Amino acid sequence: KTYRQLQEWTGAKFAASEFEDFPMTSDLLNTSYRSPSKAFLYSMTIPGSGQLYNHSTIKAGLFMAIEVVSWADWLINHQKGQKKTDDYNNFADREWSAERYTNWLIETIGIISDTAEFIRNDSTMRFTHHLPATKTQQYYEMIGKYDQFRYGWSDTDYLTGKDSSAVRKQYLGDRAIANDYFTKAKTGAIIAIANHLLSAFDA
Repeated sequence: KTYRQLQEWTGAKFAASEFEDFPMTSDLLNTSYRSPSKAFLYSMTIPGSGQLYNHSTIKAGLFMAIEVVSWADWLINHQKGQKKTDDYNNFADREWSAERYTNWLIETIGIISDTAEFIRNDSTMRFTHHLPATKTQQYYEMIGKYDQFRYGWSDTDYLTGKDSSAVRKQYLGDRAIANDYFTKAKTGAIIAIANHLLSAFDA
């Protein structure tokens, strides 16, 4: 109908049958309207759905594939990171002792807590780091990160001056592996979010 109206209005014959090699046809003129805002919202919600709405199946498949792969990558690496975290927490519970740490405070400095002040070099001193009362994420970070807590590890001995710890090094290595997994998981999530935006604007 639109094609006939254009012929009447302009007096011209578009895509006439005698010119078969000319690409324009009445089907092109009758293409149904697609709402840009709907396409945007569809793909913002589910990447590729806006492209499906626009009948662009190849792009739709690409955006949907990226969505699936990126979230699968996030899930796998997040689970690996969480498992490694649980493993090194259990390892620390076996190999690091708050009691050993407290004994070191009492016998070498004369205080029962790292929150207490003590005299060193003719001045009042206080530790800059304090062991949390509960086993929080900060607790597990501090006992490995700071030398202040080294005498809580099972293979150290402040009485003989043995302050290096292979156990502590293993613990820090496990923490680094867990952090790498979480970093990879974060990258997967960022890619997924970027995919939503790119798909929406493309649609």
